[in-house]
Amino acid sequence: MGYTHYASRPKTLPLRKFKAAALDCRKAVEALCEEHGFQVQWESDDQRPPCFDQNGIRFNGVSENGHETFAVDRVYQPYPEQRKPSRGEGWGEFTKTARKPYDAAVCACLIVFNHHFGKSYPVGSDGDDDDEGWVAARKCCQRVLGYGADFTLKAPPRMTIRGLAYAGGWFDSSYGGKARNLSNGWQICKPRTAGAKCTVHNPYLGESTEGVIASGDTAPIAIWRATVAFFQVEFNEAPFLDEFADSMRMMPGEWSSFLAWSDKLQDHGHDDLAKKVRDHLPL
Repeated sequence: MGYTHYASRPKTLPLRKFKAAALDCRKAVEALCEEHGFQVQWESDDQRPPCFDQNGIRFNGVSENGHETFAVDRVYQPYPEQRKPSRGEGWGEFTKTARKPYDAAVCACLIVFNHHFGKSYPVGSDGDDDDEGWVAARKCCQRVLGYGADFTLKAPPRMTIRGLAYAGGWFDSSYGGKARNLSNGWQICKPRTAGAKCTVHNPYLGESTEGVIASGDTAPIAIWRATVAFFQVEFNEAPFLDEFADSMRMMPGEWSSFLAWSDKLQDHGHDDLAKKVRDHLPL
């Protein structure tokens, strides 16, 4: 298919947020054009100016420096005979850039939309975080808009209201008992021996003491404690987490302490970290 970026979105994006996103896209694209010496226009062979307004965003590179047009309408327009998404899915959008110079501008706009719409606008790519376009886009968004440095194409592990989600079914563990994978790659093990604790461990470290992440009398308790441990690993350099960790641990299935932590991060100017925390929550 060629080097492509992807997004999933609802049929209609809220007007107020869309107008803010369009303005941020304009700022980021103009800054990238100036910094990297490329231009954008309506189509690669149409010299009308690019569009950044309350109804939609549209631009391409110029002539041979363009490829597919990047376009995001506030109200999605399905193409003829396009299948309506299943329940819980979004309408899919994609743009092939072939890594042409305007690729960084496309990446920047996807970062902007993900910032403003969060889980309603997940982003994917044939590339990865280290690709030139994504690196340039993150740096530009952070410098010009004050956010974007923490954007990543790596999706957070799936969570349910009870914590880290199961991934696959139960299987016989080489250590005895039954095991099941969790969404972040850890495993929960239920022992055969009555009265023994369930444990969550890192399979790459085995079931040695250093490999055990958490334990509990039941699988749900062990998984919840492992979920708190996951946040402590994932956000090990984030401020204020220690203030909330005990209450997180003591209230299985209750996410209010995570939200309070996120609110405190935002109150102290850590907007990107606060958003990243919320993106991990099943709310």
